[in-house]
Amino acid sequence: MTTKSGPINVTLMGTGTSTGVPVIGCNCATCKSMDPKDNRLRCSCYVEFEGIHVIIDVGPDFRYQAMKYGVKDVDAALITHHHFDHVAGLDDLRPFLFGNRPSIPCYAQSSTVSVMEEMFAYIFKDGKYPGVPQLELREVRGPFVVKSRSGRGEMTVIPVPIVHGSLDILGYRIGNFAYLTDVSKIPFASLSLLEGLDVLILDGLRDKPHPMHLTIEQSIATAHKIGAKQTWFTHIAHDLTHAEIENRMPSGMGPAYDGLQFTVNV
Repeated sequence: MTTKSGPINVTLMGTGTSTGVPVIGCNCATCKSMDPKDNRLRCSCYVEFEGIHVIIDVGPDFRYQAMKYGVKDVDAALITHHHFDHVAGLDDLRPFLFGNRPSIPCYAQSSTVSVMEEMFAYIFKDGKYPGVPQLELREVRGPFVVKSRSGRGEMTVIPVPIVHGSLDILGYRIGNFAYLTDVSKIPFASLSLLEGLDVLILDGLRDKPHPMHLTIEQSIATAHKIGAKQTWFTHIAHDLTHAEIENRMPSGMGPAYDGLQFTVNV
């Protein structure tokens, strides 16, 4: 699934729900927690492989995340869907164009492309504003190859169709790693795309049912069905602390947290 055999290095730069955690003005136990793992920025994932640097979702916290976790370059952005908490930081990709001039491709399915063209018309339609980031929307229709903008290599990405409430969106698989945030259902046809995973990142919002997300128990059941060696749950709300979730996890599963890093061998 990649053109080389080196390790995939992954950093989860944000693992929180759309409000982030702590939530503004909230005094619940999680929002007042002193455990740093209860501080959750909006979801974003940084993937490095053989000189290629890829961001999965570019939310409103991206600038801070990039500085905190030392993002070196961005060769492409993989967009799961068009909701604000997953795309609002696109303009903050500009600094990665200062010394590396080729445009940054942003991969998304057709419905997301259409919305983003309107949300960011000054980038993708007008393009006349001085300093506008040179981003290029590319429609995902199947597996695709991401190439380094510095010509150092390439890797294959497999889109995984999933459902987010009433929206059909995408997760992504790179080698034996898959990232599925904002999930309420995984279509049967997509399960075959998730076989043989070493690490799965999967939505696990809270205990209370939500029309757009899996509950923690639903996520555990889904993770058992997929059978990855290790599953980390993301897009976590403030209803439970990290420790409360961790204490009830089966073997090979756990709540992700900001700054979690791991390596997957291809």
